[in-house]
Parts: sequence; structure tokens; C-alpha cells
Amino acid sequence: MAHSSDIALSFSAPRKGRATRRGARATAAEPPSLRDLPLFATVDDATLARLSLDAKVETYEDGAVIFRQGDQVAAIVILLHGFVKVLRIASCGDETLIGIRADGETVGEPPMDANEHYRVSAEAIGPTSVLKIPAARFARLMKESQSLCAAVVKDSKDKIAALVGEIESLKAQNADQRLAHFILSLCPPGEEQCRFRLPYDKRLIAARLGVKQETLSRAFAKLREHGVRTETRDVLVESVSRLAEQCEQLGRPARLPSERADDPDREDAA
Repeated sequence: MAHSSDIALSFSAPRKGRATRRGARATAAEPPSLRDLPLFATVDDATLARLSLDAKVETYEDGAVIFRQGDQVAAIVILLHGFVKVLRIASCGDETLIGIRADGETVGEPPMDANEHYRVSAEAIGPTSVLKIPAARFARLMKESQSLCAAVVKDSKDKIAALVGEIESLKAQNADQRLAHFILSLCPPGEEQCRFRLPYDKRLIAARLGVKQETLSRAFAKLREHGVRTETRDVLVESVSRLAEQCEQLGRPARLPSERADDPDREDAA
């Protein structure tokens, strides 16, 4: 179930508002300025002001559908808080996980015109809030603003690069390698030993890594030998550098979280 917010959005600085519905996260009441969102970081102020006119924040409960494959594109959707799974649904009804989107990422593809249809479905993972900008306004401004057009092209290129990385991982790495890289990507920068909670359940992690749940369980068991302890969704990494070395032994070289944080050109997974 989705709930709309009556929050007025700013294109240059965040404006505080009240939480509109029970169960909404606090961040849903204080959305970032459009300028703070990666897609709009280089867009000119005049265009951002026009984009913000009809923008709205919506909150979703776990499992709620944000949009369905085949529906006409009503809005460009940007994730503010939470996670969203992007699915491709076959004619027989089978679902394939295309990716999982996190804070600041666009969900689906920005529309080039007002008559496009969604090529995927999107569902909330846990309590989620998104920003929606009407497709008609966005498509019109795409044709009028060179900076917005360039931003959309960059966003699309980043997604393609991330998908190439996912395909490489699926073809070149086994389940143990994929899980080791995934765990390393969640380690906070600058910490040698860390404890964190998995962002979503292991069923979704298995789907994201392209393995069966029992295969994922075996991979987690193997990582215990390398200082990775798990209890349900809680993870303890005894040595981040040791895990990075293990990634190098298992497959392609991996970088420490601190090295990733210092790299302005790094591209996150989808």
C-alpha cells in the first residue's frame, strides 16, 4: 500500500515537514533536496525548480508494488530510503530478479516521452519511501534541458556498467566468490573489524547472487573459515583485509572499503 506525502520539495535545500502516515520512516518527512540526489547533481537550477513543482514523496510497506511491468510510465521514481527489487515477469508468470535498488538510485528507466511502458516491475523491500516526478513533465524537460539530458545519459551508462559487472560475476565467479565480494561491499569504510546487519533476507541475497538458497548457506559456512560469522541477518567480519585477500584468492582482485570510498570513479553494483 502506498501513501502520498503533502511535503513541499525544494530543489536547492531540504525543507522539513511532518510524517504523514503511521509507519513511515522519519526520513520520509524530511526528503533531500533534488540537488542532493545523484541523478540531479549536475542539473541546472532552473530545471530543478520546474521538476520540483509536481514532485511528491510516497511511502510503501514491505511487498507493496510501486509499478507493474507493462503499465504506462506515470512517473520517474527515485528511491529515497529503503530497498526496491526490480523484477522481470515472464508470460508464464515466473519472476526474475533484475536488481535491487538502494538509496538515491532511480527505479526503472527515465521516460523519453509520456507514452512509454514499464519494462520491469518494482516492489518495496521493507518500509520504503520514493520520490515521484510526473513522466510528462520529466520527458518535456528532457527535450528542453541539456544538463538534464546529459544526467539521464550518465545514469543509463552507470546502470549498463553495473549490469556488465553483474554478468561478469555470474559467468566468472562461483557462489563462494560472489558472496565474499558481496559481504566485502557491505563493510563500512575504514574499519578492520565490523559488525552489520544484512540489508535484506538471505532469500533475496541468493536471488541477487544467482544461486540457490542451499548453495548460499554452504557459501556462508565456508566463509566461517575466513572470519565471517553470521547469525540470522547479523554479520561479524573479524578482519576486512583478510576477507579482501580471500576475494583475491577466489577470483578477481577486490579493494578494501576505504579504497572504494576514496575512488571517485567507482561504480556500485545494481
